[in-house]
Parts: sequence; structure tokens; C-alpha cells
Amino acid sequence: WGWTSGRTLGLLAAVVVVGAWFGLRSARHATPLLTLHRLRLPRVGVAGGGTFLFGVAFAVMLLSNVLWCQDVWHWSALRTGVALVPGPALVPIVTALTARAVRRFGHGPLVVAGGLLFAAAMLWRVAMVSVTPDYPRDLLPSMILGGTGVGLTLGTLIAAGVQSLPGTRTATGSALVNSFRQISSALGVAVLVTLLGSRVDAGSAGDFRLAWAFAAALSVVTALLGVLLLRARTPAVSPAPSGRRRTSV
Repeated sequence: WGWTSGRTLGLLAAVVVVGAWFGLRSARHATPLLTLHRLRLPRVGVAGGGTFLFGVAFAVMLLSNVLWCQDVWHWSALRTGVALVPGPALVPIVTALTARAVRRFGHGPLVVAGGLLFAAAMLWRVAMVSVTPDYPRDLLPSMILGGTGVGLTLGTLIAAGVQSLPGTRTATGSALVNSFRQISSALGVAVLVTLLGSRVDAGSAGDFRLAWAFAAALSVVTALLGVLLLRARTPAVSPAPSGRRRTSV
């Protein structure tokens, strides 16, 4: 359609109007779909923003790798899926290992490290990508760096937001932060498709590099938000009184 066509401008205007209406309704309704007022809490707002930005970067990375393998390297869907296994396989492993690290270092350092690792994964592709298939040099290192970054960042951001809420509000807080992740995934796909256009082939390398650089920039901003989590630590919770001890004769 082109950026200046009536249909494009009309859709963008509709986004602004409907988004503003949704925000106002969420702020004023007694039981809103998204409890946006909880974003006023510093850690919840930072975690929600980080989850949103990182979710966009993650969606760009995931879909771009699939399109690159199938439409540029001309690999089958099965071969592409197997090639992408190392990244997702690392995510649950790294996430499980972060539980102990969070107790020792807090959420902030892990988000900083994860964001920078994911940015490095995207920049690796910018520098090393080749239209001639070279999986060990091009894609594999990026998948390892990216999977480690996702494992350090995504779950940690969600936990940072939820754990800063009162116990009676953790369910709605978790839903709010996870909603940002889902919305950001849709936005990341839209951004990538916009950058690549309607045709993907070997001549699209420059467009892919731009998409990966964009994802790297979002990851760096996510790491900077991790620095804010360093400054806004969750206050320690005093243990509940245990009551009178029982003695035995």
C-alpha cells in the first residue's frame, strides 16, 4: 500500500484511537481486562516494559531465522526445525539455573547479562551471515548466545514484576506482564514482515541485517532496564510470627 496511502494512514489512525480508548477504559473500569494502574509500581512498570521490548526482539529473531533457513538457504521445514533446536533447548536449562542466581544477585544483573547476550547473538548474525549455508559459523553461535540470553532475561523479568506485588495480586500481575509478552510477539512479527517486504530471497540479506540490528537495539534497551531493577530492589519481607513454642516434658 505504501506508507502514505489512505489505507495505511487510516489503519495507523485507528490504532491510535482504539489504543487511547482501551487505555482510558482500563484506567476507569472497576474490573479492567488489563490492570494497567499496577504499572505505576516501579518494578512492575520496568519489568512490563522490559518484557514488551524483549518480546519484540525475540519474535524478530525466531521468525527471521526460520525464513532465512527456508527461503534463503532453501532448507526443508524439518531441517530448519532441527537446526533451531539448540536455542530453545538452552532456555529451560538456563532458566532453571537462574533461580539460585536470583537469590544471590537479584533480578537486575541477570536481565542485564541476558539482554547483552541476546544483542550479541543478533549482532553475530549481522556480521557473519552468508547466503551460502554455513551453519557452524553463522547460525549455531547465534542460537547458543540467544538461547542463553532468553533463559536469563524473559523468566527473570516476569518474576521481577510478579514478586514485587502483594500476594493477593500476583495472579493479575502475572497476567499483565505475560499479556505484554504476547502482544509484543505479534508486534515483532509485524515489524519483521514490514522490514522484509513481500518477497524473501538471497537479495534480502540487507533487510535481514536491519531486522537483527533492530532486535539487538531493543535487547540493549532491555539490559538498561535491568539496571533500573538494580536500583529498585524488592524490599525484604519480614517473616510471619511463628506463635508460642511448645515445650515437652
